[in-house]
Amino acid sequence: MQTALITGASSGLGYEFAKIFAKEKHNLIMVARNREKLETTASRLRLVYGVQVTAISADLSECGAAEQIYRKVTELGLTVDVLINNAGSGNYGFLADTDPKIAEQTVNLNVTSLTLLTNYFLSDMVKRNSGKILNVSSLGAFQPDPFFAVYGATKAYELLFTQSLFGELEGTGVTVSALCPGPTKTEFAARSGKNDAGFAMDAACVAMAGFRGMQKGKLIIIPSLRYKLEVFGVRLLPAKTAARIIRGWQKSLKK
Repeated sequence: MQTALITGASSGLGYEFAKIFAKEKHNLIMVARNREKLETTASRLRLVYGVQVTAISADLSECGAAEQIYRKVTELGLTVDVLINNAGSGNYGFLADTDPKIAEQTVNLNVTSLTLLTNYFLSDMVKRNSGKILNVSSLGAFQPDPFFAVYGATKAYELLFTQSLFGELEGTGVTVSALCPGPTKTEFAARSGKNDAGFAMDAACVAMAGFRGMQKGKLIIIPSLRYKLEVFGVRLLPAKTAARIIRGWQKSLKK
């Protein structure tokens, strides 16, 4: 039985991914910050799906968290066949008014921890000539994202990082994919300080699109025709025009 490690697994997209992999009879390593919520979620999945679930509480916005997780997995003698780098954060607002600590935590979580977790587990996958990695990026990776500037920039990093790894990994037996959803019905928008868009997709549908795309070895997974058209349209616009349009849209979502 294969094992999937999922970050941000206690809610939202991470939880939906956990349910999919459990239903597909994968054992799980679930990583999240809230220990109590994580343990409750892990217990539920063990009971419903009859799979082995290992819960690791860690704050990936802190330095050293990725190494801590890798060491724990190694100590437990577990093999990670699938890595889902789902955990992420963003903060809505004018960067000049944003606490630098929040910006730092966003970069640590979305960029540093994602990169290091990939680095650690990828090495083992390449040695086995087998493995799958899915990085959860965003439509924000393709466009300017005023009032979400740090978040958008980190998602652009995730996308380019994934594309670069794809070029490195051909012939290794390891695949890497980037899931790039638009607004999704999770707690993310509320936590970041804005309202959900009216056309936000259901999290279960987004997770299933990511799972299926990853299984097929797709590099970039955009989970709906609407979002694919948005990416195409933004690419046709001058950067200044795109930034102004998205600025207005983001302002309309402010709480």
